[in-house]
Amino acid sequence: MKNRNYNGLIKLTAAVLTASIALTACAAPGTEGINSSIAADIITSEGQETASDSPTAGQAADYLMQAAGKYGRASERSDVLAGFQEEEAVTWIQLLVLAGRAFGELPAPEGAAKLMASPSVNLSSVPEWAKAELQNLANGGILAPSDLGQAEQTEISAEQNTSVDTEKPATMKDLENLTSRFHARFGTSLNDDFYHTVNKELFDRLEIPEGEMFAGGASTVTANTNRQLHELILELTESGNEYPTGSSEQKIRDLYLSVLDTELRNREGIKPLEKYFSAVDNARDYSELNAAIALAVNELGNSGNGLFPMIAVADTEDSSRYIMQLLTMPANLSLEDYNNEDSEVLKEYRESIIRQLTVAGDSLQEAERLANAIIQMERELAGQTIDLEELGDLQRKPKRYTPECLDALMPQARPSELLTAIGLSPDVVMQAFDEKQFEAFAGWFTPENLELFKAYQKMALLTGFSGYLSEELAFEFYYGQAADSDAANSAVQMFLSEELGELYVERYFSSESKAGIEEMAGMMIDVFKDRIRRLDWMEVNTKQEALKKLDNITILIGYPDEWQKTDVTIKSRLDGGSYFDNAAAVSAWQWKQMVERLKKPVDSRRFPLAAYTVNAAASRNTNTIIFPAGILQAPFYDPNASFEENLGAIGTTIAHEITHMFDDGGAQYDAAGNIRNWWSEHDNTYFKELCRKAEAYYDGYEALPGISVSGAETLSENIADIGGVACSLEVLSKMENPDYDAFFRSYAGQWARLGSYDDLAEMASSDFHAPNRLRCNRVLANFQEFMDTYHVKPGDGMYVAPEERIKIW
Repeated sequence: MKNRNYNGLIKLTAAVLTASIALTACAAPGTEGINSSIAADIITSEGQETASDSPTAGQAADYLMQAAGKYGRASERSDVLAGFQEEEAVTWIQLLVLAGRAFGELPAPEGAAKLMASPSVNLSSVPEWAKAELQNLANGGILAPSDLGQAEQTEISAEQNTSVDTEKPATMKDLENLTSRFHARFGTSLNDDFYHTVNKELFDRLEIPEGEMFAGGASTVTANTNRQLHELILELTESGNEYPTGSSEQKIRDLYLSVLDTELRNREGIKPLEKYFSAVDNARDYSELNAAIALAVNELGNSGNGLFPMIAVADTEDSSRYIMQLLTMPANLSLEDYNNEDSEVLKEYRESIIRQLTVAGDSLQEAERLANAIIQMERELAGQTIDLEELGDLQRKPKRYTPECLDALMPQARPSELLTAIGLSPDVVMQAFDEKQFEAFAGWFTPENLELFKAYQKMALLTGFSGYLSEELAFEFYYGQAADSDAANSAVQMFLSEELGELYVERYFSSESKAGIEEMAGMMIDVFKDRIRRLDWMEVNTKQEALKKLDNITILIGYPDEWQKTDVTIKSRLDGGSYFDNAAAVSAWQWKQMVERLKKPVDSRRFPLAAYTVNAAASRNTNTIIFPAGILQAPFYDPNASFEENLGAIGTTIAHEITHMFDDGGAQYDAAGNIRNWWSEHDNTYFKELCRKAEAYYDGYEALPGISVSGAETLSENIADIGGVACSLEVLSKMENPDYDAFFRSYAGQWARLGSYDDLAEMASSDFHAPNRLRCNRVLANFQEFMDTYHVKPGDGMYVAPEERIKIW
């Protein structure tokens, strides 16, 4: 563990994202996409799965053989079913055997298929009667480690190969997921796996750049944008031109070169932080510790506040004003690791704390004592949190505090002294997202724990600013960062985003492109309004509120109305500057700007992203959607592409962000951006039922072998994905002779993401979006236009019966 990322934003981000996930628990998953007589046997009149959800051997064999036949891999039915009783339900391991037989001997994956194939598996626990077929699946990249996790729990003999008593039964969803692995593996049928088939040629020629995890789509665009930005910066640093002091060009050049000045950085080492360490070390009480923290915040910015970090956010009860969000202590380990003294993770973490404190000036003995105290506090705080489901309830109002309230809560700490010293007014309003943990944290501020909090402050300083110090310190405590051109490029992007953004827009984003995107966004708003007016389940009053929300939406395209450049002096080495000094100057200015924002109304036209950001965003609290210039390039937007191609990419993205204002979380905000219930009871109940159906539609479907998605955790994004395509298709339908094929291929192309199995699996487990394969296939399967364009029929992997499709907006 090379660093301890002391950053309260970790927990806040997780909590805020969680708050937009699910209104209700997930309903039982349906059988959407099972497209043969098999499905009819397991569906009740209400469309719910029953206990008979296990396919029989005969049904599974027919389903698998039908799929295999599309790839010229059909086997004899009698060979596939050898040893099975046709009418008996199959277990999971038996289903794997049937699949191995149905598809025959599989070739080893090559190229992109090899990269994305599941890792090697250990077949030692597999029953002898199944080993040959499972070895075949493993050789073909079909078998996943989790498959054998299920098999290891099953003890089975050849004589018992049709028994279901001691084995985990297979389900219809298992059958569909297993078949979809073959569709992805071969990638030659638009009707079975649109995503892999459209992107197959691209995947085969893509190469993942060194140091990157992915290529394709946003990953490739981001890499290209970084290259463009670096070229802009190098033009300034290598031109030999003189630039006026304070100009964007001068600031960019001198900041970039200061990052690369390793001779100065290495010579100074830890010295730039010693002043702040000394102030902490010399503090004899909390009042003096507050003064030491204030010194750091005023000179170094928000990251200098190790005990009470905070950010300004729009008030969810009154979106016209800002309040301060107190960032609660992050849990650096799981509660399980905190409570297990033998945990290697805990041991490594303890050593990392000791290392940080010794670098910050403590003796080894003192560092060891403080490390134990810190872990004890974190252990107790990790178990004192509000339940995740409660945190995710947007109707729950986080607890609010004034400086006076904080003083009453923790009189020893005297927080009001610190707040005043860092520029906040006595009437500033603050809130804690997890007040239970925050107030438990407040209880630790006793005279006996002064040294513990002094240690916390020094650790925050080291982890927050080590990236600007020597190469050794930056590498050890700042994510293994090297002092190279990539780090210098990133530093300019981080600290001088407005200055660099203006140069980027001048070079790479035209006014014509901006106008074209604005026109398309207007189309989407108009179509969304029409769709709301036509909803047959929504009452008139609720519709009026929804339309009002669309009328008040703010759309920001490309770049800000006015560039908010940093009002600081960036000094070259000749002028006495260093990377640390320059970074500190910008960070301190940013903190002061945040404090000033508290005094003003929220500006919905404030552009919160760098112009070169390759992403889009929706701010429910300000009813604003943002599309920086960085995402307005191919494959998302190309001024030379057809209207259909642009509509399938950036058009669906625009409509996606609009739909976020009406997803399960966004629907709880009104036209002003305040959390308020503007729904009738009938409409709210009906909407929740639609959300439950959307959860079930995604839940348990695989993106990779053995890697399935949670319908609840990805609900918000899934609603937005489906709504985005629905609106865009309606725009397309108004054209004369629309090219649906170009639209759908463009949609699939923007989601192309090449990566290793492990990296894709890791992203799937941590992302609140569904994996890209599902963002393509599961979305498009909802639309009859797609079915008609490619003549998709029951039995095809992309087919979903009309009654199982999702339509909310």
